[in-house]
Amino acid sequence: MIPSYWASFDEAWPQPFENSQRMWSFDRTVTIPKPLVTFPWRSIGFYAITGQSVITFKDELVKETIVEALEEIREQNPVGRILLVADNYSSHHAKLTQQRADELGIEFVFIPPYSPTLNAIEPLWKDLKREISPTIFEDKDHFREFLVEEFLRLSHRLSFASHWIETFLPDVQKLR
Repeated sequence: MIPSYWASFDEAWPQPFENSQRMWSFDRTVTIPKPLVTFPWRSIGFYAITGQSVITFKDELVKETIVEALEEIREQNPVGRILLVADNYSSHHAKLTQQRADELGIEFVFIPPYSPTLNAIEPLWKDLKREISPTIFEDKDHFREFLVEEFLRLSHRLSFASHWIETFLPDVQKLR
């Protein structure tokens, strides 16, 4: 069984422009107008070391939407057990979530509280936010499409999980 990384991003997606660039001017104030649009989505990401990574968007993160995400993950990865390295978000521990995970052949491994370095999806989220920062989006569909494309592109990198693999799976030579 090869682990996969799972994380739910427990807030609305960051504003596409929250990491603005500084501009220096000695003569006058320089401003660059950027349309600021908010999107109330919550995202759930599945970073697969082997298999297909998945990103899905929900209006809220409750046990029912976590179950929906598990079903989407299983749909994209129909064969074999799935091991999810997860944080201790309460909806991950919910009875409904755990029952459905068992039915789907998905096993949770919970990392200790306040230890995001043990979850390889965290650097992936960081890189995704870095990709979002300089981009101006036409509308929410463009933004969502960009997120999906970039998440899937970044999830093909094993570098996010290399330290975890070396620490916990030292005998694994090549996963992809």
